[in-house]
Amino acid sequence: MRVFILSDQSLFRLGVENLLRRETGLEVVGCEVDIGQAPGCIKELLPDVVIVNDADVSCDPTSAALRILKECAVPKIIWLNLQNNTMCIYCGEQQVVKEVKDLVRAIEQPHAV
Repeated sequence: MRVFILSDQSLFRLGVENLLRRETGLEVVGCEVDIGQAPGCIKELLPDVVIVNDADVSCDPTSAALRILKECAVPKIIWLNLQNNTMCIYCGEQQVVKEVKDLVRAIEQPHAV
């Protein structure tokens, strides 16, 4: 899995990068400090996952995630909050909905992290 880290805080970027580099099967392919520059880097590096620092005050999480998902077609964004040890996962998956059961299946389907 190719990982891209987005944060304006160097301690967050370096800390997460160092932790992930120890994990087998993960490759940190890049980092960026500016949300405005991130889509270009993401399009170029083609990561499977983008990890974003929830404490960044420079951007609104939902609008930034939607922008990245729309512009870059990245499969997953993980918004990581180290203050309360939580994460919010945005998936760029699109499915056709023909019946109510399709919607129910999407609601019930767990997303593996």
